[in-house]
Amino acid sequence: MARRTLFTPKNTKEGWRLNIPEKYSMTGKRERHFFKTQKLALAAAVNLKSNRDKFGENALAISPTLADQATAAAKILAPLGIGLLEAVSRFAEIERQNRASVPIEEAIAAFRATGDSWSRSQSTAYRLRGEKLIEAFPCRMLSMIGGEELRLHLEATTGGAGGYNQNLRLVRAIWNWCAKPPRVWCNTEATAHLETQATVSGEIGVLSSQEAEALLRTAEKHFPEAVPAFAIALFTGMRQAEIERLNPSDFTNEGITVPALSAKTKRRRFIQMPAPLAAWLAAYPIADSVCPTNWQRKEKAVRYLAGWRVWPGVVPSIKNPAKLEELSEKKRQAFDARPTWPENALRHTAATVAIALGKPIETLTFEHGHVGGLEMLRRHYVGALPKSEAVKIWSIGPNGTKLPTMKIA
Repeated sequence: MARRTLFTPKNTKEGWRLNIPEKYSMTGKRERHFFKTQKLALAAAVNLKSNRDKFGENALAISPTLADQATAAAKILAPLGIGLLEAVSRFAEIERQNRASVPIEEAIAAFRATGDSWSRSQSTAYRLRGEKLIEAFPCRMLSMIGGEELRLHLEATTGGAGGYNQNLRLVRAIWNWCAKPPRVWCNTEATAHLETQATVSGEIGVLSSQEAEALLRTAEKHFPEAVPAFAIALFTGMRQAEIERLNPSDFTNEGITVPALSAKTKRRRFIQMPAPLAAWLAAYPIADSVCPTNWQRKEKAVRYLAGWRVWPGVVPSIKNPAKLEELSEKKRQAFDARPTWPENALRHTAATVAIALGKPIETLTFEHGHVGGLEMLRRHYVGALPKSEAVKIWSIGPNGTKLPTMKIA
């Protein structure tokens, strides 16, 4: 007859120890519990002895079928080093999470309803990413979407490491909010272990004169209402979010006033009107708004049509290509072979051109709203573009014209 487990506490350097065999532990594995005092250890031993006696009673009540199932389950789990009780506990926890979860459509809608304090760009970013998540995982319970699925989704719907990392932050924000009480619709494990992709640090990407001209000509051909926004970005280096917040009244013949509410730094600044931009705005006057309706998608469509690896989304004015994930292998390879759009390409190009054509770096710092200091500007922009290329960009005129070479300021 097998010896009964006595659960006798032993005094050790770590404290009063109780040894718990596999069949009495909550995890299905042999455990050691330590207590600060003998009194606490003895109280725990009493509970364990009670469970030991109940275990014997329950064992007699187990049906032969249940016993066979338990034995078969234990054999399946044995190579994994997982006890039957631990496996059941894990499954029960997953099932509780799934039953407490909600469909992704409901979760995204609830998250976006909290965005009263978001900026316009934040709101747009969350909306677009939410739409892509819903399209990729329709009707899925949030807790059932795994990290590997999210990684593949982000890789398929973003271009380059910068875009991947930026959208990973958006997805993490959504998951973190949904995981917090009182919602607890998921946990953060799905996104916590996703790693950002490596980017090249210390080097900016700028457009060549040929690339800059192709971009403006593409906008002229397909979306002339978007030309002013592209021209402002290329010739002044204003941030896209700042351009989106500008009003026609902010423009005069002398220059552009960036109100404090529109500026990233929350400080008002004035930008002298660049000669090329004056020519472009004369050919394409600003209408009721600086950025046209559906600007975000039109901006992507122009870059796509100009040859960049940017997925345009749905834009009524152009023939819509198939969804990226539905492209044939040949077309997908052709798309992947396109160059990646450099992060902040127009802003960096404008700053590089200004430095190459002799604009004082102190003036550039103010007009561009830089906060990183003069040394940062020198390190990034000085010598990043030959003067000959800068002159070519400064000479790009509307409607296929070439502007005469003019001083930058």
